[in-house]
Amino acid sequence: MSDASKPSLRIDWFDGTLIEETRSNTGRNASEFADEEQPATQTTAEVPQFQKKPIGYKKLLDISMLKPPALTLEISHKNSFWYLMDSELKGDFIVLIVKILANVYKSLEPGEKSMIITVLKSKFLKSNFLNTLKEYLSGLPAVRVVEKRINSQLWDDAESFYFNVLAICAGIYNFSGKNREYLSEAQSLLEVLEISALGVKEEHTERFRDELFIEIEDLKTKLLNSLKKESSEPTRSQANQSKDFNHFKNLNIFPTKADLLGNTALNIQPNIINGAYPSVEHYLDVQFKLLREDCFGPLREGISKYMENPNKRRHENIRVYPKVRIIRTYISNNKVGHLVDIAWTDRINHGLFDSKKYVYSKRLMFGSLLLFTSDNFETILCATVLDSGLNLLSDGCIAVSFHNPVSKTIFEQQFLMVESEVFFEPYHRVLKVMQESMDDLPMKKYIVDVQTQTQPPAYLTPETIYTIPDCKEDTYIPVLDTDQWPTPFDLDQSQLEAYKLALTREFAVIQGPPGTGKTFIGVKIASTILKNLSLEGTPMLIICYTNHALDQFLEGILKVTDNIVRLGSQSKNKTMEQYTLNSMRTKIKCKYSYLYSNKRKELEKIFNEMTEVQTEIEKCEKEIISYKSIKPYLKIDGKSLELKSSNEDSVLTWLLSHLDDKFEDVEEVEDWEKFDDLDISTDKLDTCFSEQMALKDMESMRSSMKYVKDVTEDPDEAKKMEEKFLDKIDRVRRRLDCFKKNMLRRNENRSLIPNVTDLHSLEPELRWQIYHMAVGNIKNELMAKMNALMDQHTTVSEELEEVATLIDGEVMSTARVVGVTTTAAARRHDLLKRLMSPIVIVEEAAEVLEAHIVASLTNRCQHLILIGDHKQLKPSAAHYKLAKHYNLEISLFERMIRNGIHARTLTTQRRMRPKFTSLIVPVIYERLDSHPSVFEYMDVRGMKENLWFYSHDVYEDSEGLEDSWSHRNTFEAKWCVALADYLRKMKYTPGEITILATYTGQATLIKELTKNYDSLRDVKVTVADNYQGEENRIVILSLVRSNRNGKIGFLSAENRICVALSRAKEGFYIFGNMTVLQSSSRLWKQINTRLIEQTAIGDKITLTCETHKTTVDVSNVHDMNRQGTCISLCKMKNT
Repeated sequence: MSDASKPSLRIDWFDGTLIEETRSNTGRNASEFADEEQPATQTTAEVPQFQKKPIGYKKLLDISMLKPPALTLEISHKNSFWYLMDSELKGDFIVLIVKILANVYKSLEPGEKSMIITVLKSKFLKSNFLNTLKEYLSGLPAVRVVEKRINSQLWDDAESFYFNVLAICAGIYNFSGKNREYLSEAQSLLEVLEISALGVKEEHTERFRDELFIEIEDLKTKLLNSLKKESSEPTRSQANQSKDFNHFKNLNIFPTKADLLGNTALNIQPNIINGAYPSVEHYLDVQFKLLREDCFGPLREGISKYMENPNKRRHENIRVYPKVRIIRTYISNNKVGHLVDIAWTDRINHGLFDSKKYVYSKRLMFGSLLLFTSDNFETILCATVLDSGLNLLSDGCIAVSFHNPVSKTIFEQQFLMVESEVFFEPYHRVLKVMQESMDDLPMKKYIVDVQTQTQPPAYLTPETIYTIPDCKEDTYIPVLDTDQWPTPFDLDQSQLEAYKLALTREFAVIQGPPGTGKTFIGVKIASTILKNLSLEGTPMLIICYTNHALDQFLEGILKVTDNIVRLGSQSKNKTMEQYTLNSMRTKIKCKYSYLYSNKRKELEKIFNEMTEVQTEIEKCEKEIISYKSIKPYLKIDGKSLELKSSNEDSVLTWLLSHLDDKFEDVEEVEDWEKFDDLDISTDKLDTCFSEQMALKDMESMRSSMKYVKDVTEDPDEAKKMEEKFLDKIDRVRRRLDCFKKNMLRRNENRSLIPNVTDLHSLEPELRWQIYHMAVGNIKNELMAKMNALMDQHTTVSEELEEVATLIDGEVMSTARVVGVTTTAAARRHDLLKRLMSPIVIVEEAAEVLEAHIVASLTNRCQHLILIGDHKQLKPSAAHYKLAKHYNLEISLFERMIRNGIHARTLTTQRRMRPKFTSLIVPVIYERLDSHPSVFEYMDVRGMKENLWFYSHDVYEDSEGLEDSWSHRNTFEAKWCVALADYLRKMKYTPGEITILATYTGQATLIKELTKNYDSLRDVKVTVADNYQGEENRIVILSLVRSNRNGKIGFLSAENRICVALSRAKEGFYIFGNMTVLQSSSRLWKQINTRLIEQTAIGDKITLTCETHKTTVDVSNVHDMNRQGTCISLCKMKNT
């Protein structure tokens, strides 16, 4: 039996049974089974008839006992079940199939786009089973009593069978996409069902509930109306979607040529921030297109400017890699992609490359969008970064995942690669959810209709009693009757009002200015709900924009319950480690674990096979293949040719012997001496030369040479031996240089090869050309095998992902609280849908683009609480035009406040000295009271003033930032570091001091300068925007901007100023050019006035000696570096 027809055994991954498979070389009906595993060759395989054998009755009975989602997962990939649809079936088979299909249809959610929907359409609705079922139903009234015994599955519970058929009809109506053919089939089946039920009721005196016939009539009416609409005109929504290529449902989530070249044809409309949207469809269309354009707009502008001047050193919005090469298929992170050589140009031009510019940057992160073009953007391939680990980047390579299938010719082409500076991953996830899963928008009456009066949550009634914890003891009250709530409370008045609103309204908005306790009130609201509701199986969902805020919120809830699961792996909080989903999986025994284990083993087997194939492909690229492996492929015009044998591998002699003229001739070996192992059967390639082998040989010879010199007494003999070793080392070095040069040329255009019979008669260049052709053929076979494995890997990965979602869903349904970031919520939307969470709390809601929040919600949401402050950080839009002129930077949070949705504002801050508060009130906030506790802060040690603005006129740096759009100011950086060092000498700990900068370039510079001070090793240095939501005893702020043009960039943005000026508790020291700032911004002019009123601004800093109560003015940073002790301070005072 040939290899192609050998039977093999495959394990059925669900029940563990062995199934025999046979491969054949004929190609009959191969396309019918495209979803089956394909053989690891390019030959189209015939699937023998026994492979189509449907499952037996016992297995079908076992499947019918399963419940979704395990049932759905089982039949989705079990072709032997679907083969039943076109088989001749007995009664019990039909009843069990109907039960299975009904359970699957009943488990589907509205708008679901899962794989089972496609399977039902392709393998059920297009099969003969509906005709079989109608014939079966029609014959039931005439069944004789004696025949009932052979159809016990029906007659033991006839009513359930008829309800199941009704469920199938309803499922076809709901999930067939309103296809006229399918609707007609459902209508026909429904009519037969009704006649059959009436006949069985009359002839066999079976009892059916009236609901059966009522539901049949109701569904008949719906089907009739749908068919009438279909016959007259498609539904407006479907017509719009099907005819309008610019409808958001029809747009590509990845950019097209039309998106990137010239002006887009899309009609992008502004976010409606005042008033309601006309419809859900219009709302989703606007939000989807705005988000998509925010991602692709900067990319389009960057490409346009690049095409105008490709030779610029730096390009706006994009990073350009002029010459890259796609090498081969690559396995990365247990996913399959392609390996890209991004340092190809450096290798060709210089023979080496600088890996630092790739390794130590934020370029090429996982999920980043890449564009490949070989014809100046006439054709574009889209991909995302799959792996850019240090091991790859240090070799000048990355692994990518292409969005669309690619041809084999990509390995032969040179590409221009463009990386978008807008990080694509979160956009990709949110756009996908909006396009596929948002047909039933939660909280529509507020988000779309902008209804200002909010109702109580659906799960609350006037009789619902809550335990409200006050300052003394728990109090039991009707929660909706807020007049009965206890007072006094451990909350101030504004917090109490926000607390009441959040607990009693289904849509609540809470604004919290700096230091007013947004997280505190959020945790208190969540804790109260948790104390009064079990939330069993439907956990509360906590959504935050940042990992830090999420950890902080969940840590507060731990005081009430530790039944928490945190999604995502980016937590840096030690306390939360045990509550991550990865950790919880190991603690909870899941009924789907055996499915996961089986599927995981199957995937690992495929992965290992792919790894082996990849190793062989790498040999083709990095080593010389030995003669026994390459011999069958050494051909000219299809004619096989042989090499002469020698005392080394024949290929090595053939390719490199021209370098050995100065050495002894290569000795030919007689035929009987040939070590021809060509008959040895092995799948692995043998190699005979590589850079690693050569380096190892040279090192070994150097060691041997040293040894011989040490043990040889005769100097002349030692010298001869040394020369012999040096000649051999030089010979290997020559071979290595030749090897590296010719391996780089393997993809160059080839010359015409003469038709010769002796390969040794060819010039070295042509020998290498024939070698590369032979290796190319080997590589093509390996790639074909890899492609077949890739298809298997994709299928099994999807199955494993489904099982993983089942397991994660079961693990998370046991929790009472699930925490997730907005990005993770979009990525795991299918999982969140399974949770059916009725209560959702969104912290940092004002910082998130509206689409991100909406994509985080599911249609089971009954209670939504938004907490944030739109006067601090706004959503970060990538496209300035969209942010300012299309209202993209207006969050859902801010839009609701603008439209008068019931909201509460916290008004008492517990963080800052009142002096600090005066900088933002009434400049930014109309009112912000200070809690008594902030009046009790001690003065900052060693400083005369607790608040000080050091104003200077030194311009920001103009050198060293050519590759960045950021800014820095060395003068300010030195001052910040010197002051921080001085405060450390005043006995403040590193954790009590934070240095903030308004630009990333400045923060990086300050971090570098702190390395010169041991005392500042653990002092936090960060960008002000990243410090939102945090605070510290002492904050030092560098504003950076100082130039003759009066440009201050985003320092004129009210919200960013607000964040920067509201982080300090006890000491706040600012460095900036107030002359430039106030001349460019009305806001800074007002702040300057407040500083002058408080005598808190000047061109020197006054230090104090705590011991002698003396003061000294320091106007030079070098003098500041000398300070820190009583002696130095007082000595300076006296000089």
